[in-house]
Amino acid sequence: MASFISVIKIFNGASMLQAAAVSETVDLSRFNCEGFFSMQIALVGAGNVTMVWSASNDGTTFITPSGTSALFTAFAATSGEGSDGKSIVSFDPLLSKYIKFTATEQNAGAITSINCHLAIQ
Repeated sequence: MASFISVIKIFNGASMLQAAAVSETVDLSRFNCEGFFSMQIALVGAGNVTMVWSASNDGTTFITPSGTSALFTAFAATSGEGSDGKSIVSFDPLLSKYIKFTATEQNAGAITSINCHLAIQ
């Protein structure tokens, strides 16, 4: 069976003028998922961001399971492999129909934009 990778824009230059940005809901049933996920991030600004995922089976109640690690913690425009505010991580969410992401700015207004792309295989 052929294996495809789908990429979805989660945050596309979203301003972090408020303390948190919440993504649109991603309906995972639209994809032929094999269970592989990664998130790519790019930040511009002076603050730092923590990002978590939450899951739902009914599309209404979203839960971040206890013990779940953040995708990015205190990630800044000087973080990442090249110290340029860019990085990519793989993660293993639990089986669910829906997923969404919350990026929380620890210094509201300091991040001027956040770009994130979710890859699903």
